[in-house]
Amino acid sequence: MTACATPPPGNGNTPPLAAPAEAGDYNCEKADLSEYKGQQSSPELLEQARRKANARHVRVVKPGMAVTMDYRIDRLTVMLDESGRIDSISCG
Repeated sequence: MTACATPPPGNGNTPPLAAPAEAGDYNCEKADLSEYKGQQSSPELLEQARRKANARHVRVVKPGMAVTMDYRIDRLTVMLDESGRIDSISCG
């Protein structure tokens, strides 16, 4: 069973693996994003909102989609209505 075991980091000759990168300078700010509410969603509009909010990721949520409730400081969440228009937009 040792063939399936994960070896400890480093073996005396090599340094241990680096820790995963942090979120960096991305911090979804409470920017005024109200101008996007009611607009038709498009890749260009979502990118514009992402930059304005200083977010790393955009999560688009369509009606009926299951989503996690975790809060991510580097994420912008965009809730769409049935017609693909932005119903709400917020950080997290």
